[in-house]
Amino acid sequence: MDRSVCSFYQKIGACRHGEKCSRKHIRPSESKTVLLANIYQNPKVSTNENETMNDKQMIEAFDHFYSDVFKKLATVGEVERIVVCENENFHLSGNVYVRFTTAQAANDAVMLLNQEWYAGRPVYCELSPVSSFQEANCRAHDTNSCTRGDHCNFMHVIRPTDDLRVRLRQAQDKQIALTKIRLAMGDPSWGMQWEEPSSEKYKRESVPQATSSVPITSNNLETPGDIGGDPEDSKVEAVAKLFGKE
Repeated sequence: MDRSVCSFYQKIGACRHGEKCSRKHIRPSESKTVLLANIYQNPKVSTNENETMNDKQMIEAFDHFYSDVFKKLATVGEVERIVVCENENFHLSGNVYVRFTTAQAANDAVMLLNQEWYAGRPVYCELSPVSSFQEANCRAHDTNSCTRGDHCNFMHVIRPTDDLRVRLRQAQDKQIALTKIRLAMGDPSWGMQWEEPSSEKYKRESVPQATSSVPITSNNLETPGDIGGDPEDSKVEAVAKLFGKE
């Protein structure tokens, strides 16, 4: 790497020296990763003595924050990964890095989020040069063995509970599947009844009774081809092909 380029900014997406750094901070013109700077308010470094939390409250508070961010970003594009930093130094504290599946989604997120506020503060969002979270991650922090404290320049990652992470991922996958089906059917409202929980109790309909004494045989049984076919059948076939099922 060019020695005139700041390696920390390229690898971590943030530098302790900020704009005063003697080396170049090359901001990407295109990236799948965005940075939301200092958006997470870490209760561990809170200066308000009246806001102390126990471990359970901190886990619940972080899950709430993570859910807020994920749901907002998922409206822009498919979220591949979210990394939240709990470092105690200013240039990394509360930073949230979001990896989308496309550069277009990342660009759209920057345009949208810079007009937003969160927890009473303006949101600052920009494209980030971070390409590998593995290289940016502090492995010692993951094992509670980092001794550098607020001098550590690698990401101290805080993670949501497994249950929340799985539920958010499943919800996103469901929404993506619904979008594909709606496009295939040409019906933007298809399946909306499944997006909200129903308040009606399920009631099984009674089995219809035969009204004719004529026995059903292969000779007199009507088929969809005999009566022109059900238009819904073609939609079902289209969806089956969409997901690779014949």
